[in-house]
Amino acid sequence: MKFRSSYIWAALVALGAAGWMASGMLGGDAGAPEATTAQQANSSGADAPATSSANSAAATAGTPIISSVMVENSKVRRSVRASGVTQPKAIITLSAEIGGTARKVPAVEGRQVEAGDVLVVIDTNTLPARIEAAKAEIAAATTALDSATAQSRGTYNEQRAAAEANLEVARQRLEIAQKLATQNFSAPVELAQLKANYENARMTLAQIDLARNLRSEVDIAQNRARLATAKSNLAVLRDQLAKSTIKAPAAGWLETMHLEQGEQIAAGAPAATILDMDELKIVVAVPQTNISEVELGDPVNVNVAGAGMRKGAVTKIASISSTTTRTFDVEVTVPNPGRELRAGMTVEANIDVGFQPAFGMSPAHLSVAGDGSLTAKIDDGGTVRVVPVELVRSGVEQVFVSGLADGATLLTFGQAFVNAGDPVRVSPEPAS
Repeated sequence: MKFRSSYIWAALVALGAAGWMASGMLGGDAGAPEATTAQQANSSGADAPATSSANSAAATAGTPIISSVMVENSKVRRSVRASGVTQPKAIITLSAEIGGTARKVPAVEGRQVEAGDVLVVIDTNTLPARIEAAKAEIAAATTALDSATAQSRGTYNEQRAAAEANLEVARQRLEIAQKLATQNFSAPVELAQLKANYENARMTLAQIDLARNLRSEVDIAQNRARLATAKSNLAVLRDQLAKSTIKAPAAGWLETMHLEQGEQIAAGAPAATILDMDELKIVVAVPQTNISEVELGDPVNVNVAGAGMRKGAVTKIASISSTTTRTFDVEVTVPNPGRELRAGMTVEANIDVGFQPAFGMSPAHLSVAGDGSLTAKIDDGGTVRVVPVELVRSGVEQVFVSGLADGATLLTFGQAFVNAGDPVRVSPEPAS
């Protein structure tokens, strides 16, 4: 019954419209054209303004009346919205630096650890005995070096003193023989022998000064090298002993232990994974149209699903966009002192990029252009004009847009029935 009544009403409206159009086209008597022509021929110039006013009034009567408001911009906080997932500030994977058997694994997965806590103790086997042997080798090398040094100094001085004494004896004997030879008391052969003895003593002293006991110097160098090698071996062994105990380098959450007590582990194999959860980082994708507005240090309001609101700040902005989405990764750091937040939680981030002049209006009064951009319609001297606008902040009942000049007349209710260039009359909405 309701369906039939709607058709009846539609037929009545159509008939009424047709009757109205017919009355306008066929109204008046058959002699009306001649009378009109005669009236136009006899009319005076004073009748022209009246005819023009009548035509203007008729045109105005067909112009739609649209509600409007006057634009008055205000400073509105602009934010860039993006979503992401919480991540640990750092993921620390500890590896065994020496191979061996895990003798102790006192740490427990899923618990908080502090810096210096012991996680794994690897069996050192003969390492302590090798360290004692290295200490003994250092002591022996030290003693040998001291002895060689002392012997070098003592031997050289004694050898040179003896050579000087021999040279002096040879010199005196030669002088005596030369005096006796002048008096014919000394044979030439004896004098020649004494000269030879003197030259030999002088040559011996020169050799001692030149060599400076090279053998002792070689002994000193060899013992110094032996001592350095012994110290290096001891340092290596002590380093291996220290590395046999794996400790937490920083406080964090012990996420994974990669071995159990009694298990063999090779050098370089992972032993434990620690998450730094005192701060969380959130990587969100910001479109290239908004990335220029984001700066380091910008405050961020983060809505964590199931955990409420948190405050953070922008700490890193990517310089290269994603090749697939053409978005830029922005890293937001959020404090997590109580470690209430976990990694992998979904968040919505609002990056505060400062204030911007914007006008608040109903989203129903916006239009979407063919390219997807937003537009609004204003009254431009009785004609509709379409103005591109940009969304600054969105809400359910009100949005804030930029691009409308102060004092412009924004078309509101009924704007959907007019297009750019259409004549329009505006009816200001009452102030709220």
